[in-house]
Amino acid sequence: MQALVDTLTGDPDMYGEFFSEPVEIESVAVYPIENYGSAVAPFYTVLSVWVGCIIMVAIVKVKISKSKYPDATPTQLFFGRGMFFIAMGQVQTLITVLGDLFILKIQCVHPLLFWVVGALTSLTFTLLIYALVYSFGDVGKAIAVVILVLQIAGSSGTYPIELLPEFFQKVYIFFPFPYAINAMRECICGLYEADIVVYLLKLLTFLGVGLVIGLLIRIPFEGLNHYMEKRLEDIKGRGVVLRDGQTLYDLYLERTPLYEKYADIRISETGLDIEQTVEQIVDGITNLH
Repeated sequence: MQALVDTLTGDPDMYGEFFSEPVEIESVAVYPIENYGSAVAPFYTVLSVWVGCIIMVAIVKVKISKSKYPDATPTQLFFGRGMFFIAMGQVQTLITVLGDLFILKIQCVHPLLFWVVGALTSLTFTLLIYALVYSFGDVGKAIAVVILVLQIAGSSGTYPIELLPEFFQKVYIFFPFPYAINAMRECICGLYEADIVVYLLKLLTFLGVGLVIGLLIRIPFEGLNHYMEKRLEDIKGRGVVLRDGQTLYDLYLERTPLYEKYADIRISETGLDIEQTVEQIVDGITNLH
């Protein structure tokens, strides 16, 4: 009874503090991160490297004419052109890494190693994307974009892979993003044993995938790619009527006023995104009837 009385007449502030937090938790950050920007820097850095590679193969011609180098072997042509893209990729990555460190001022425990990981990431991504485009042309560009979309959604760059849909949990290991991101995290937060070596070795396996695509898988598709390239280059053969000396741009300038004059619907897409533009088109067609 006395114990009950002592309890009921005790200090209410002490009891309130105890019951509100019966267990005192002490958090110890083993690999502390300064801010959210530094935490997501690996994902966006890796993303920028991949996007930079796609832009390169989109604006610079990937294949060179064999007639210019008749004595060169297919392997020499592949690596000869590929070295240019690899060099440009390294320049892009160096600029990105320096921007992370000195402009954005992200946390980075091992800045030199951060650049090394970026350079290996660029080498792998550039060769892989270059091989896809070299082997499959525009289809290869589309494949690179599809891979990019899948990796943005399921590379564990912003959320742990365990929180993502089951599909991404099963397929993410077959893409290079997770290994490059994890290797960069080691540089930013601190190294744990030899994990960074494991991540880089897994990343570099995709270097081998690129070589296999560019040197072996490409061979059966050479005839089809050559036919597609010729069809794209031969404007007249595809049914576009041009006068002697007239270019496709000249034809565009000539026909645009006619299209605008006789069009039933004219839509300005200025300031509109794709969905809004489609809605304007649908509304215009609906109002015609």
